[in-house]
Parts: sequence; C-alpha cells; structure tokens
Amino acid sequence: MKKINLLEILKENDTISLNLTAKDWKEAVYLSIRPLIDKKLVEPRYYDAVIESTLNYGPYYIISENLAMPHAQSDAGVLENCFSLVTLKDAVYFENDSRPVKILIALGATSADVHTSEALPQIVAVFEDQKTLNSIMNAKTKEEVLEIIEKTDFTKYLQ
Repeated sequence: MKKINLLEILKENDTISLNLTAKDWKEAVYLSIRPLIDKKLVEPRYYDAVIESTLNYGPYYIISENLAMPHAQSDAGVLENCFSLVTLKDAVYFENDSRPVKILIALGATSADVHTSEALPQIVAVFEDQKTLNSIMNAKTKEEVLEIIEKTDFTKYLQ
C-alpha cells in the first residue's frame, strides 16, 4: 500500500487556505473540512462527525497552542486519505480549552493505522518547531506554505 505524503496531498488537492475568518471553533472546523468535501475526499457527514466527536470528547485534536488537527473516525465518510491546511486571521477557542488555535490541519484517514503511523508523524514533524509553526501561521501564499513544508525532515518520524 502506498504511503501517504502530506506535501503531495496538499499540492495535488489544492487544499490550503490562508488568513480566513471564523466566528467560532465550529466555523473554523468547517473551513478546514470544506475543501475536503468540495474535492470529494470526504462526505459532507464527516464535518458533522467531527463536531459530534468534539462535543462528546472535547477538542482532543488540539496538538499545541495555535494548532489543531480536526478529524473523526474513518467510517464517518472518509473516501480518500487527505489533508487540508487552513490559517485563521484571528484565533478561535474551543469549549473547555484555553489554547488559541490559528492553524487547522484537517485529516481524513481511511484507517486508524494511517492516522497513527503516517499522518500524525508527518504533522508532528512539520509543526514541532515553533519557528515553522509561526512561519506557516504568517504565510501569505500557498506556495510559501508548501516551501516551508518541503524543508521538513520527516525521516525522524517515518520509517
């Protein structure tokens, strides 16, 4: 089975949107999932599953300050392994969590294995460095974001 590649998927599907405005966390999550719905990589019900999961379990997908990875179970309408990356003009806050979120990298994984062994390690590799996170948060163009991700060393996290 072909390994997934964050950079290739973002490029191929053109699912990067920058400097968006969201009135609350639900709208921010929608803005991150919508490109995946539009490209038919997930079904529309995937957004509802992410919201329901967040309401039931809290924002378990906030990875660090300013970074969230909205996702739900693969059986909630994931059609293909996919990512989108959205930056927000102003941070949103999730219920019962004081951390601001300005970057949402939505994930649609076709299996739990893809999620844990391939997707998450790539996201950690990109965003573990605060300088990289800040650069992406402040990027003005999709090309700039792709260039930042291209410079990431994934070998430390992927076999």
